Amino acid sequence: MDSTLTSLLAVVQWRPRLEPAWCGLLLAGTGAWMWWNLGRLKRRFPAGKARLLMIPRALLSLLLAVALFNPVTALEKTEKMTGKLLVLTDVSSSMEVADDGQRNRLERARNIVRDWKNSLSPNITLDEWEFDTTVAKPGFKTAPSPLRETDLAGCLLSQASRADIASYLGVVMLTDGGDEPVECAALPPVPLSIVGMGTDPSRWNDLAVASLQAPATAELNVDFEMKANLVSHAGGGGGYAGSRPGVQAILELETTNGWAPIASQKVDLMQPVAQVVFPVPAKAAGIYRYRLTVPPVPGELSPLNNTRFATVEVRKKALNVLYFALELGQEFKMLRNEIGRDPGLAFTAMFRAFGDKFTIQGSRSPGDEGLAAGLPSKKVLALFDAVILGSFPASDCSASQMRELVQYVDEGGVLVFLGGDKSFGRGGYATTPLATLFPWYITASEGELRLGNFPLQVPPAALGHPILASVEDLITQGSAMLESVNLVQELKPGALALINARLPDRQLAAVAVQPYGKGKVLGVASNTFWKWATQSEALRLAYGLFWRQALRILTGKEEGGQNIRVQWDREFYRPGEQAVGTISLLRPLSPSSLRFSAFLDARERTNAQPVAVEPIPGQTNVFAVKLLFHERGERKFRLTVYENDRVVETCEKMFRIAPRASEGSRLELDAEFLKKLARQGRGEYLPEAEAGQFVRRYANNLTRKRLVVESALIEAGPAYLLLILVVLGMEWALRRRMNLI
Repeated sequence: MDSTLTSLLAVVQWRPRLEPAWCGLLLAGTGAWMWWNLGRLKRRFPAGKARLLMIPRALLSLLLAVALFNPVTALEKTEKMTGKLLVLTDVSSSMEVADDGQRNRLERARNIVRDWKNSLSPNITLDEWEFDTTVAKPGFKTAPSPLRETDLAGCLLSQASRADIASYLGVVMLTDGGDEPVECAALPPVPLSIVGMGTDPSRWNDLAVASLQAPATAELNVDFEMKANLVSHAGGGGGYAGSRPGVQAILELETTNGWAPIASQKVDLMQPVAQVVFPVPAKAAGIYRYRLTVPPVPGELSPLNNTRFATVEVRKKALNVLYFALELGQEFKMLRNEIGRDPGLAFTAMFRAFGDKFTIQGSRSPGDEGLAAGLPSKKVLALFDAVILGSFPASDCSASQMRELVQYVDEGGVLVFLGGDKSFGRGGYATTPLATLFPWYITASEGELRLGNFPLQVPPAALGHPILASVEDLITQGSAMLESVNLVQELKPGALALINARLPDRQLAAVAVQPYGKGKVLGVASNTFWKWATQSEALRLAYGLFWRQALRILTGKEEGGQNIRVQWDREFYRPGEQAVGTISLLRPLSPSSLRFSAFLDARERTNAQPVAVEPIPGQTNVFAVKLLFHERGERKFRLTVYENDRVVETCEKMFRIAPRASEGSRLELDAEFLKKLARQGRGEYLPEAEAGQFVRRYANNLTRKRLVVESALIEAGPAYLLLILVVLGMEWALRRRMNLI
């Protein structure tokens, strides 16, 4: 039987052979000619006979007009598609749960596929595959694994890159959705439909560790908390509810000898949701893996979801900051409060108590005993990643102390100068060894600190600078001002103005940064910057954000280094997901001389995959890199930045690609995630109960419409010519009957 079904709908379109104006003139002329002929015939014959003689001429004129307007027909047809459907069945361990009380999810999924094969028309065949962490033909994995995990996004990514995927009519996946939502980096180019396998959890008898919350990082010698939520379902009956008076939740730490219990709590499960909180000590730096386990309760659905894992990195505070001043004021208080909001910053302050003795506040480190004697030597300075100098006269520092500071910066340290009436040229620094570090030229004749309300702006060269992230918008809106500025001179070559202040007579770089040797210098030419923290909430947040970002970026403690900063869009990635990195240049480089070399490889592989680094439109000195992770394992990203042939910076990052949740830790069907995934794949989602309707729905959708080649009516066979001959014959017959021939 022919599979082509012809519709009865024919579309007629008009394609005039002349311009509309000419067609109108011809029609008007034809009408005038017909009127003139009718009048002439009425003078020779009676009116009835004259009208009868005009009928053939009118028909002939009409046929000629049809030829002029050239009607074209387009016949619409529908055609049934033939081909293959790619069927992917989830065979992970969670699919072996018999959540309907009779058969497990995998058995039910295979029965659905078998029913489809019997119901689909012969012109559509099913190509069956199975997946867990990889995709394989049924029966390929002959050796059963005690725990088969799921990488749903990774498997879809592998199918999207198949060379023959375009030959399929579509992809159909039968799955319970895995243990956590994932962001699929790529989906097959053909429609993706999904059947969700799973029943209503309220009908289960089951106990689950629904979540385990732990900080990604913890500070050394400071206890942290781990919280777990336990959920209990008792809808299956059979006396299960009475066997749940309480269970022991056990927290374990992974050691070289296996899992060692470190704490336990009894949990009352008579309520559907319970929470346990464990205080955990952080006695040594390192990366620790924890496991929370609840022993299986007799009669529960599955023990797969009775365990959760968490990883915590215990470390010393990443950044040590030293604040040095002769006396403390409001600026110190605001700085300490805002920097203290960052758990990765350790803040130490020293100020003069009496004579040459100094008081130390904040974090202490072994070897910093020399702080009490004043501005420390290079050996003590090396304990700190950044040093902030308040406003005090140069005469309070010796030449040797200043040289130590210069050497500290030259070897990679970060120095911050704060403004005030005793800073810069006003403080007598123009002829000292520190003069070389300032981002501006300073003079001994520098004017007094200028007071007022000075509007701020971000100069074009600093737009998009990472130190100003989220701060830049506030300045652009005109919400931020300074009430004082030091009258410093123009910037030195190589320095960059981050924030400009508008004075009545000129524009001044109020905040500037300059590289020096291996280190960086930041200057703030004002002693009222701290007032942002006392004004609106938006300004307070911007003030703290500026300092935390400045210290992290200038010290290079972000991924990258002294010249670049690399930020990733997420902390971890699963198979099948994409990592997006933002690369920011911390000093301007000429686009014509800038070059990137980026590679992604695995520790066990020798071949590295080149990765493209592309500029981000609308942002200066900001670039993006995208990495695709197909499977589990460790992948190393390497980036080298060149200016001409000179290496400016290199950085590396190791990615550990794996799900965060273990297999089966979430047995509930994630229908919302699967619906979203099907929409993204241009397919449809069906719950297990409606899987039988899939064949009918899909068969109705597997049709396509095609338009037959257009055909002009006057050229479609001899009918038009025969019609003209018939009209001419009719006129000849009339004339003969009237004895006009």
